[in-house]
Amino acid sequence: EGLEKTVAWYLENEEWLSNVTSGNYQAYYDTQYNNN
Repeated sequence: EGLEKTVAWYLENEEWLSNVTSGNYQAYYDTQYNNN
């Protein structure tokens, strides 16, 4: 059941997953937190 819920969450949040795996999230993080 837990695995099913996890897979369902990722399928429902494909845009988030795409941004994380494409490097967009890392670029955002770098911009927000590393440019002091």
